[in-house]
Amino acid sequence: MVTPMPRSKTKTKNGVKNGVDEWKILEELQPWVVKRYLLIKEAFKDKEFTQEDVEKLFEEKRKELMEKGIKEPEFTTKNVGEILSILRKAGLIIARKDVYDFRRTYYRLKFPTETKISRDRLISLLKAAADQIRGGLDYKALLVFLFYKAISDRWMKMAQDLMKEGKTKTQAYILTNKRYYNLFDEDTGKLYTWHEVVKSRETIKEMANALIKISEMNEELADLKKLVEVLGLIGFIKEDNLHKLEEIVKIFNRVDFAEFDSDILGDAYEWILSYFAPQKAKEGEVYTPREVIRLLVELLDIEDGSDILDPASGSGGMLIEAYRYVKEKLKKEGFDEEPAIMLYGQELNEVTAALSKLNLILHGIQEFKIFEGADSLVNPQWEEELKRNGIEDGKVDYVIANPPWNQDGYDETRLSDRRIKHIYKYGYTSKQSADWAWVQLMLYYARRKVGIVLDTGALFRGGAEKAIRQGIVEDDLIEAIILLPEKLFYNAAAPGIIMVLNPNKPEERKGKILFINASREFRKHPEVRKLNQLADEHIRKIVDAYREFKEIEGFSRVVTLEEIRKNDYNLNVSLYVFPEDEREQIDLAKEFKEFKEIEKRERELVEKAKAYIEGILGAMDNE
Repeated sequence: MVTPMPRSKTKTKNGVKNGVDEWKILEELQPWVVKRYLLIKEAFKDKEFTQEDVEKLFEEKRKELMEKGIKEPEFTTKNVGEILSILRKAGLIIARKDVYDFRRTYYRLKFPTETKISRDRLISLLKAAADQIRGGLDYKALLVFLFYKAISDRWMKMAQDLMKEGKTKTQAYILTNKRYYNLFDEDTGKLYTWHEVVKSRETIKEMANALIKISEMNEELADLKKLVEVLGLIGFIKEDNLHKLEEIVKIFNRVDFAEFDSDILGDAYEWILSYFAPQKAKEGEVYTPREVIRLLVELLDIEDGSDILDPASGSGGMLIEAYRYVKEKLKKEGFDEEPAIMLYGQELNEVTAALSKLNLILHGIQEFKIFEGADSLVNPQWEEELKRNGIEDGKVDYVIANPPWNQDGYDETRLSDRRIKHIYKYGYTSKQSADWAWVQLMLYYARRKVGIVLDTGALFRGGAEKAIRQGIVEDDLIEAIILLPEKLFYNAAAPGIIMVLNPNKPEERKGKILFINASREFRKHPEVRKLNQLADEHIRKIVDAYREFKEIEGFSRVVTLEEIRKNDYNLNVSLYVFPEDEREQIDLAKEFKEFKEIEKRERELVEKAKAYIEGILGAMDNE
């Protein structure tokens, strides 16, 4: 028999209630009791049940085991009353008598499994947590907390499932380490999951220590240590901010992230990034709207079995959308499997690169390599990695990116180094804008297609940029240029463009470029007042026009290279296709007739007014 644990003032969820820790209690119970408790918990969750219900549950389990060839299954209906008594005295279940029949008892779990919450409810909780961040804290803390809670919940779910199968706690923990990430130190017997850390009075400090330990135990999570240092989670938090972080912990304790699949968890991570995008844009951070990324990926129509590179990978959004697109494509074709693709990214900002790795992991993506802390234009690190992996030319199938627009400082001085100058064969950009350096870099490493988001000025600026543009046009590498609506991007009100380059144009598209003017394809952003947004129907219209390479009056037009030469290699979309004038056509005859009628009525009114005034004046004279 086990006496209940003493109560404290702490009130949280996920296995800790009124200071009583569910897992501490289970550690003191015999394995056969734990096994039955976990079966009861899985079956009834937050519902009431009777002894008869448990007897029925055990009988079904016994039959299931016998069908599997287990001759003497340990689950029987003989000891159900004893089990319920042990669990009640241990403080794991509570009981109440039927008010109409005191011989009948109803039981309920003291630590019920929280029922699965909706995606909207999850976003609502994240917003509550995000509101704690505003006013001083770095939003990256929220991303790290989300990641840590998610992998901890998944880890615990795996361990619990193993315990249900009859494994001891230690056996379950060691097996979970092997199957997922190392969150249990097998040498010291210490557990570093979220639910262990939040027991401490110094939760944030212990969480920071746990994240550092996890980074040391898992090579693929080594960046956690760097993030802890950047966020100053040890010793550098003001009392007010510490309180806010503790509030976030309480909010996250309400959710069991093991209930959600990778797509929803990834969406939650992306939601946090987008929620803080307007604020971070003012500080110079770049966030590409999700719908712009989806448009770009659909234009490229990435195939399974491909390698994909983003040389300005940021938070990893383009790589993740590429992965998701291929996965959905496979599902439509009847294949319920993960894509066989490899993702490569390079990001100059080491902290952003670290967060992108967490983003990819939360989305359930394993095959990726992110290079950090290096400038892609002068030090493309992926080439050597690809060659080490047996790809002799060091190239990939698709290259996608939204690089920094009009980045300065990349002229011949920086790009003519003997190790990289072959990449920029069309010429060196001016010091004012590296846009066409990015285009050349991406073209050089792509076997199939390039998709790039750029500032519209790249299409018509002169000087060195015009010379590069001319060379690429003459080599017939540009397949399509799409003018986007204005106010899509958080850090730029001006419209951007998407350029699709294809070194392997089909015969019918050679010597031509498709121009699409999608400047009017938008709706107002539902959350950010000053922004616009691409809706699904807009994306579909643009993608259909590109895939069919068709002309639509006022929307898309196929232009020959000869016409582009006549325009001095100016690629400004509005020069070739302009939206139809939607102004109402004026019927001059009708308008003139109405004008004459109004004029006639006005004369009549003036005459009446004059007569009325003359009448009054006449009356006054007679007086």
